[in-house]
Amino acid sequence: MNPYLALTKPRITWLILMSTGIGYFFGLEGAVALWALFHTILGTGLIASGTAALNQWYERDADSKMARTRQRPLPSGELSPRKALWFGISLSLAGFLELWLGVNLLTGLLGLFTLVAYLFVYTPLKSRSPHSTTIGAIPGAMPPLIGYAAAAGRLDVEAWVLFAILFLWQFPHFYAIAWMYRDDYARAGIRMLPVVEPDGESTARRMFWFTVVLIPVSLLPVALSMSGRLYLVAAILLGAYFLRACWRIQKDRTGPAARRVLLASVAYLPLLYVAMLGGCFRIPARDLPDYYAVPNFQLTDQSGGGFSSSALKGHIWVADFIFTDCTGPCPRMSTLFSKLQDADPQLRLATFTVDPENDTPPTLASYAKRYHADHSRWAFLTGDRKILKQVREEAFKLGEMGGPLMHSTRVVLVDDHLMIRGFYDSAEPDVFDKLAADIALLRSR
Repeated sequence: MNPYLALTKPRITWLILMSTGIGYFFGLEGAVALWALFHTILGTGLIASGTAALNQWYERDADSKMARTRQRPLPSGELSPRKALWFGISLSLAGFLELWLGVNLLTGLLGLFTLVAYLFVYTPLKSRSPHSTTIGAIPGAMPPLIGYAAAAGRLDVEAWVLFAILFLWQFPHFYAIAWMYRDDYARAGIRMLPVVEPDGESTARRMFWFTVVLIPVSLLPVALSMSGRLYLVAAILLGAYFLRACWRIQKDRTGPAARRVLLASVAYLPLLYVAMLGGCFRIPARDLPDYYAVPNFQLTDQSGGGFSSSALKGHIWVADFIFTDCTGPCPRMSTLFSKLQDADPQLRLATFTVDPENDTPPTLASYAKRYHADHSRWAFLTGDRKILKQVREEAFKLGEMGGPLMHSTRVVLVDDHLMIRGFYDSAEPDVFDKLAADIALLRSR
C-alpha cells in the first residue's frame, strides 16, 4: 500500500487541495454546499494523485538517475511500471468523472486540462527546454480555478487573481528546487534553468523579479473586496519576507541560499491563504433577486380541504407544477421535493397540478403517499382550472398552461414574504445543492 501512496505525492496534493479550497470559498454564491465541496475535494485529489502517478511512470528512467528520486516506487523496483500506469489512469479517470458528474462539466474540463497540460506538454518539455517551468506553472496554478468553478459554475476575475498569485509563486519556489538539485537534474538530462546556465545568475534574477511582480498581484484581492486590511498588511509583510530571501540569493548563489528561498516559499503561500480568509470583509455570497410577489390564491389540497397562499406566509417554500400521470420529469421533481422535505424540517413545499380534471384530491393523496409527503409541510394543490392557470402563468411566470404536457420542469423558491427569489432547473445534477444553499442564505439574512 505504501508504494501506491508514494505515487500520489501526498505532500504536494495537500497544497493542491488547499488551493482548490481557497478557490471554492471565493466562488461561493451562498452558504457552503457540503456535498458539492466533498465532490470537489475528492475529485481534485483523485485527478492530482493520478497525474502524479502517471508523471512518475513517464519519468521513471530519469528518476533512477537522480539521488533525490531513485528511491521512489518505480526506480527502486517496489512497483512495476504496468501497475503504476494503470493505477494512475484509474485515479485520473475517477477524478475527472467525480468532478464532471459530482460537480459540473466546467470543473471536470478544468481538471482534465490540468492533467493533459502537465503530462503531455510540461513533462516532455522538461528534457528539451528550460522554458518548461513557465509552461508547467499553468497547470500548476489551475487548482483555484477548479475550486472556483465548482462553487460558482463559471470563472470570474476573482478566480483569475487567485490563479495569477499561484502562477507567479511557483517560479521562485521551483527555481529554488532546481538550483538545489541542479546536479541531479543534469545527470537525468532534465534541462532546468540552473542546468542550462550553471552560474545561477539568471535563475537568481528571475526568482527576484517574479517575487517583485507577485507582491502587487497579491494585493488585488483587497482591490476586489475579496479580503480586507488584515490581509493587506499580511500580504505586504509576507511579500517582503519572501523578497528578502530572493534578494539575498542574487549575492549568495549557493545551496543554503536556495534552501532559504524554498523555505520562504513554503511558508508564504499557506500563510497568505490564511490571511486572505481571515481578512475577508464577508463570505462571498450573492443576494438572491427579488423577482415579484406571489398573489393570493385559494385552492384545494390532497385532503380535500381549502388551502390559501396565506398558509405559506411566514415560511420559506418551494413550488413546482406536475401532473400525476407523468412518467418523466414530474417524478424527478417529486423525488427532489421528497429529498428537500427530509433534509429540511422547516421548509414548506407546494405542488400544483396542471391537470385538475384528472388530478382530484384522492388522486393527489395517492400520489403524495408514494413520495412519503408530510401533509403538514407539503401540499398538493388542485382546484379551478382558471385559478391554476392564473397561478402558473401570472404568479410564477412559467409559461402558458395549455395542457399537462406543457408543464414546466423548473422549481421556484419563495421566501417568507411570498416573494419569488429563484428559479431552478430540476434536470441539473446539482439542483438540490443549489436550492439548499439558497434556502440557507435566505435564513441567514
